[in-house]
Amino acid sequence: MATTKPTTIEVEQLEERARKLHTEQSCPGISVAVVDGTETVFADGFGKRQLDLEAPATQDTLYGIGSSTKPFTAMAVMMLVNDGKISLDDTVSSYVPYFEDAPGEPIRVRELLSHTSGMPSDDTATIILMGTILGNEFDDSLNGWEEFREYVDGSVERRRLDGNRCLYYNSGYIVLSRLIEVVSGTLFAEYVETNILEPLGMNRSTFDVDVLNSDTHDSMTPYYEKDDKMHGVNLPDDPLFEGPGGLQAPVTDLAKFIAAWNERDIPVDDDLATEMVEPVTVFRTLLDGTEIGYGYGWMTRPFGDDMLIGHSGGTGVSAGYLGFLKDRGIGIALGCNAQPNTSPERLAIELLAEITGTKPEKVLPKREIERKERRVTGEYTAYGEIQEATVSRTDEFLEIEYSSPLGAESMRLMPTSFDPHDYTFRVAKRSGKRTTVEFFVEDDGVELLINRNLYERVGELDE
Repeated sequence: MATTKPTTIEVEQLEERARKLHTEQSCPGISVAVVDGTETVFADGFGKRQLDLEAPATQDTLYGIGSSTKPFTAMAVMMLVNDGKISLDDTVSSYVPYFEDAPGEPIRVRELLSHTSGMPSDDTATIILMGTILGNEFDDSLNGWEEFREYVDGSVERRRLDGNRCLYYNSGYIVLSRLIEVVSGTLFAEYVETNILEPLGMNRSTFDVDVLNSDTHDSMTPYYEKDDKMHGVNLPDDPLFEGPGGLQAPVTDLAKFIAAWNERDIPVDDDLATEMVEPVTVFRTLLDGTEIGYGYGWMTRPFGDDMLIGHSGGTGVSAGYLGFLKDRGIGIALGCNAQPNTSPERLAIELLAEITGTKPEKVLPKREIERKERRVTGEYTAYGEIQEATVSRTDEFLEIEYSSPLGAESMRLMPTSFDPHDYTFRVAKRSGKRTTVEFFVEDDGVELLINRNLYERVGELDE
């Protein structure tokens, strides 16, 4: 439950920032909702939910939110725990016929919830999505529960038994959705809708993809970009997809879910709710050492003196995010009708930084890296102009290409520090040699030192 009074939210400033973030994405439509405690204080749409009809994105547009579904699936499991019907330490195979022949100790319910079963990704979600998007162009398919069971059975020998590592495993959430059906005697979608969505007033949220094709609904068309053109497609109409990523929801409904978490007005007791958001394992470690944790259906990451609890999701043709600051009680929900250039989680953090008056680079280490990279890009030349270098940015790296009459070489660079004044980068070579690359940044120019060669920046890159 939130314990700290949130920062006053400047709605006009937030709207301007959200609009700017939308214009930077290759995404026709984005909707955003912001929650302060239990109140939705901002909700709006930007761009188009359907390009052919020129239909605007609104606060009520339905989006396929992908893996942002996982907190709902995890809550459904925890409801069964709350009711004494299952235990987190129960073996999965005692309820459903999966992982019976997996090596090592039997896989438990809590391990599927936290992605700590040791099972590596088997690309089931990709197979389901590509089968829908590409149709006959895609050769692989999984038709029904029996084929899925055989597919999982064939992969169990790949299980890693070398520690409590987090391996993000969508098939685990498919199995959990089946476990919910077997234990409850109710179809997964019906169970979630009856026991979570309806009590929280999330009346427009659904697992029924047919609503995307209905003219009577304010719903998105999912898009993917190919040959510089947006192509409308469908989302998978497949029960296998529901548990790991099949929910469609407007941000106004997701805001209700966040508000319920802020108030802990949710259908599990407080101890189980706390257990859901406590990190079980480290999902990812960022370059600055920041650890992203994973609990039961929720990710956690530091946000200044607070903790951001959330989950992002992407289907390749739509995306979503929902999350909230543990102490401040400020939450945010996003929906996108294509996969944006920037991850939905980062878009959410950018907006939360705006709301809370936090410097983005303090909560987004990548922002500081990008600032440094932009500062040093350009064309360089060494003394005598015999050697030249170009420093440019790709989606993932800072890259140097340099040449002399004896040949050319290129390197990808990684920063050695998040100190805003330290422009030292490193590169590892196949020979095993580590090279340090230094930039000397002054008001009147930039110099580049590679080994013994000093270059001076002589021009900007064409953007």
